[in-house]
Amino acid sequence: MAVILVTACQQTVELTVSISDEDIVSALKENAVNLQEAILTQNSEEFNKYVDKNIAFSTGDSNLSKFYTMSTESFDAEPAAKWGEFDLYDINVALSPDSRTAVLTFYAKGDYTVAEADKVDYSTRASSVWISTENGWKIMHSSWAPFGGGNGIPNN
Repeated sequence: MAVILVTACQQTVELTVSISDEDIVSALKENAVNLQEAILTQNSEEFNKYVDKNIAFSTGDSNLSKFYTMSTESFDAEPAAKWGEFDLYDINVALSPDSRTAVLTFYAKGDYTVAEADKVDYSTRASSVWISTENGWKIMHSSWAPFGGGNGIPNN
């Protein structure tokens, strides 16, 4: 009986060990970059690391079209834009008081081409909402908009 109690107490202690806010912020910045790379390369396996099938991931693209639910189903369509460069930068993370929800604000820059047209310079500002789940941090929402006279993605 004593062995069971000791084991139970050890498990409780291990479950209450928390990750520092600094580590959460660092991980979320990395997640944001990795998720965007998965979307651009249409990598379903990587994309699914950051999305929970039980939580809708709504998004609004930088062409200011209507919001929609993002999923790997859209990976089946040929992308309208062929990306040259694409970089996220100045990623800021604001954590809720209980450190279970985070809002990321950031910028993206790069370039793309559509069909045989000239290269288009891409510049946007964006935000995303992430929540802590039993399976790690998962994205719930993102929104993108042209920034500083730049262009968003083309309309489909």
